[in-house]
Amino acid sequence: MGTPLKVLFVEDSEVDAELTLAELERGGFVPSSHQVQTYSEMSEALDNESWDVIICDYRMPQFTAEEALNTLKSSGLDLPFIITSGAVTAEDVVALLKQGAHDFMDKGALARLVPAIEREIREAKIRHRKRIAEQRVKVLSQAVEQSPVSIVITDDKGVIEYVNPRFEQSMGYSSEQAIGEPLWFTFQDEQSVKALSRMWSSGISDQEWRGEFSSKSKSGQLIWEYVNISPLSEDGKSVSHYLAIKEDITVRRSYEEQLLRQAHYDDLTGLANRVLLMDRLNLAIEAAKSNGDNVAVLGIDLDHFKNVNDSLGHSIGDTMLKEAAERLSCCVRGGDTLARMGGDEFVVIIPELKSVQDVHRVAEKILHQFVNPFSIFGRDYFVTASVGIALYPEDGANPHLLLRNADLAMYKAKDHGRNRYHFFTEDINTALLDRLELEANLRYAVIRDQLHLHFQPIVNLTSGKTIGFEALVRWRQRDDTLRLPGEFIPLAEEVGIIQEIDSWVLANALMQVSNVLPESAQTVRLALNISPKQLEVKGYAEFVRTKLNEYAVSPEQVELEITERVLMEDTPVTAENLEQLCAMGVRLSIDDFGTGYSSLGYLQKYPFTTLKIDRGFVSNIKNSESAKRLIETIVRLAQGLGMVVVAEGVETQEEHDFLREAGCDYAQGYMLGKPAPLTLLKGLLEKAPAVREQE
Repeated sequence: MGTPLKVLFVEDSEVDAELTLAELERGGFVPSSHQVQTYSEMSEALDNESWDVIICDYRMPQFTAEEALNTLKSSGLDLPFIITSGAVTAEDVVALLKQGAHDFMDKGALARLVPAIEREIREAKIRHRKRIAEQRVKVLSQAVEQSPVSIVITDDKGVIEYVNPRFEQSMGYSSEQAIGEPLWFTFQDEQSVKALSRMWSSGISDQEWRGEFSSKSKSGQLIWEYVNISPLSEDGKSVSHYLAIKEDITVRRSYEEQLLRQAHYDDLTGLANRVLLMDRLNLAIEAAKSNGDNVAVLGIDLDHFKNVNDSLGHSIGDTMLKEAAERLSCCVRGGDTLARMGGDEFVVIIPELKSVQDVHRVAEKILHQFVNPFSIFGRDYFVTASVGIALYPEDGANPHLLLRNADLAMYKAKDHGRNRYHFFTEDINTALLDRLELEANLRYAVIRDQLHLHFQPIVNLTSGKTIGFEALVRWRQRDDTLRLPGEFIPLAEEVGIIQEIDSWVLANALMQVSNVLPESAQTVRLALNISPKQLEVKGYAEFVRTKLNEYAVSPEQVELEITERVLMEDTPVTAENLEQLCAMGVRLSIDDFGTGYSSLGYLQKYPFTTLKIDRGFVSNIKNSESAKRLIETIVRLAQGLGMVVVAEGVETQEEHDFLREAGCDYAQGYMLGKPAPLTLLKGLLEKAPAVREQE
């Protein structure tokens, strides 16, 4: 048989009440319940029926937990009052606990509900016994001996004359040791001791007095007590004694402190969290306004920490973060604040800053802390830090702006090579605003029809004839200038709109070839750069097939240029798209060969037909013999694999002649033809033989 339990729900959700009842039944109770939502309903329920426990939602449309708690107090009943909620701040919970609520439960995690109710019912019974004892102690002193709380009787000066057995048990002092001492001899809070001492020396009133105190037992254990002091008089005359009832509230205070700590400190490192950081930064700024000092904010990010988490796991990452926090703690003064913002981001606040040189010294200390490796489980891991610095008031007048500018400066430090610090400058802000404007405009470039295609001739080095073109996208600005791909394609990849641009380039390039060169549409080669992001889109190969059919261009004439990074990542979707493109006859070209992770294994994985030599190698032909030997090696390698070679960036006769003598098949560059609209380049194909003949 289960334990009967009468539950009064102050709750507006029947579902939540039913879930709670189910949890009580699983815990061995046989609950019966009634649900109320307003003051009048609750008052009526308390007047007309007895209850074992009240379970109250924190906030309802017509009734709050605080109002319900006050309603219970007004009734004079002492019932366990448990708050439940899905979302409530720690401060609100602590406030209600201080007002008399007994516990708090998260509606999504009711595992503590049954033991909490059992505990509170037990404690309610204890409180009931305590009240009876307090009533009897005023009449019969012998009843004090059985009190479950510590009871102390003093003279009118606050000197102890009697302590009960509970006092001896909880504090460890015998009756003989306590008698003759002042009431507050165990209290630890110096201010409270002084206040009580002054109160007695000046003569306290005949009213009850209460408060919370931290006491120390004889063994050194810290105990929190709720102390109620009542005056005792003889025959209604002047006060002759005082009765102090001391209740152990250590568990409750510990729970409150835990909630407050969780609200202000990081669980992993023990450092201040974002909430406490903002409080401290606000205080530092307010103080700086008054005394004319500066405040420094240092944003710290661990370089490549994500690689540690991804490759070694979060356990190693968490261990490293804790050690990083310890190292950073060695760099700050007593009045500074070190906080963890989340992930591998830390912030230091230096208030009352007298000299910027002090910030330099702190930043250098931080960098020095990461010179030595992190030794974790017998292995060494090297991680550096990048630091961005913003100063109040010149870099921002409010906490949010200072943190934002310190963050921007930190990313500037990363851009400059990491493992360094960088102060915020207005140039950084200007660059950010320019980038934001560029990004905003770029997102509408396709919709506003601002993209244009130029085509650069691809020339046969042996015959000197144009055999095809590479389509190059341009972005027309409001002043009619054109932005080159290098100025906006990386940003397009970063913000996630590169697929839209790539798709536009493919469709428009095929359309122009079909419309401008109808007689050559089946012979001219069309080279197109393709972003690695595009190949990660499932169904991209089918999109290419659809566009080829729409504009009647043969797959064999299209050459998609991809970088070695695609082959390195080699996701299943990428592999599927490449296989389908090859199957339909689309040519594949490896672009900028030699600038990334060059590997014969990558080249052999897919049937590449073309290898492009990066312009960086070509431009060094005049000045470097090693560049010439490298190009010759690349040409022999490609031709040995059955691939044709295209050299990019040919701008001088010397480069042209060397490449031809080295056996390079094709080339493109300003010497051979600058990018231009296709209509202007049409004449270059008049005598060009078919591609099959050239190969």
